[in-house]
Amino acid sequence: MPQAASFVVTATIVTLMFSLGLGLKDYPFRLLRDRSAFLWRVLLGTCVLVPLAGLALVLLPLHGLLSRPAWVAMALMLACPSAPLILFRVRSTGGTAELAARLQIGAALLAIVTVPLLEMVFRAGAGLRGWEMVEWGITPAQVAGQVLKVQVLPVVAGVLLGQWQPELASRCSRTLGALATLLLIVMLVALLLLGGKQLLPFLQQNLVALAVMAVLSVLSLAIGYGLAGPDPLERRTVALVTGMRNTGLAAQLALTYGRALPGLIPGILGYVLITVIVTTLFLCWQQRELAPSG
Repeated sequence: MPQAASFVVTATIVTLMFSLGLGLKDYPFRLLRDRSAFLWRVLLGTCVLVPLAGLALVLLPLHGLLSRPAWVAMALMLACPSAPLILFRVRSTGGTAELAARLQIGAALLAIVTVPLLEMVFRAGAGLRGWEMVEWGITPAQVAGQVLKVQVLPVVAGVLLGQWQPELASRCSRTLGALATLLLIVMLVALLLLGGKQLLPFLQQNLVALAVMAVLSVLSLAIGYGLAGPDPLERRTVALVTGMRNTGLAAQLALTYGRALPGLIPGILGYVLITVIVTTLFLCWQQRELAPSG
């Protein structure tokens, strides 16, 4: 089952990222040309500031209260940006989908550098207590290769095809978008089948970790909200970009390198559950905030 789940997760990420690349119109890296300061501010926020802020929070008085699976699950989720679900949440809540797509591509590209570096920072900061990837036979080069294979190459291939054959890319984008949605559901079901029996015990035994996950989710949204600037729709979009982490990439790394750590997949599912609750509350608050101006 872990091998099958790993295949489903990898196929889902690759399809989503390829579809994302196909769907971008005009110049795909226009933000880098026209709003480079904004782009780098947001990318460094989601790829570097969010995980480092989470590490600082957890290492204060809470680290000794967290179980190892909970800590590694949080570390993986914090380190993995460019969540596939961002576009779904942005489109369904009136955000700026094109901006989210461009930021998502930028985060996927930057992740090839930041994820391996964060692996070393988390491992050193945790004193080998939780982020003990060295025991799993993982190196920064392997992490970079994994991110390159499942995120960067598919999205670059989609962008290139979109520039070369825009009509074909437009047709394929709609089909692959529907396929990606189906695969995303299959991925979540596969993860639930893999860790579902352990999920409820994990939630019951890690109440402190759940509270920390909620604080981290709020902190991630707040960082994006503060970095976005004055435009209310951009604030909402950037908050979702920084607040929602890449479940697929985190699960893919966990299934590839963390099989020896029981409870890791339930920990990731727990973080996803908390993130969904927190972002839903954030969007409800945003609806009330934007209603008068609307």
